[in-house]
Amino acid sequence: MNLILFSFDLEQEDQHKFIETVEELQDYWQERGFVVSLFWDTNRKNRFLQTLLTEKTVNELTDLIQNDPYIKAMFSRLKDSETHLVVSCMEQIL
Repeated sequence: MNLILFSFDLEQEDQHKFIETVEELQDYWQERGFVVSLFWDTNRKNRFLQTLLTEKTVNELTDLIQNDPYIKAMFSRLKDSETHLVVSCMEQIL
């Protein structure tokens, strides 16, 4: 099992649309083998953590981000907001 974490900050004016997009794409991600969750830091209102739980590889995820129009659009929103995106890829060992 793999856990992919995206940590980023979003300005308040960009948050609502991004959250809507993630919510709309949850089933779409699920169909492609990814369970998506989105967390909001209650202490730092602009900080978000998006998790993807999957048996897929990071290369398969990268392919989706680069080639799937819906998923690519979601990540383009992050890019357009000029946020600093930190990506962590973890593999379950226990």
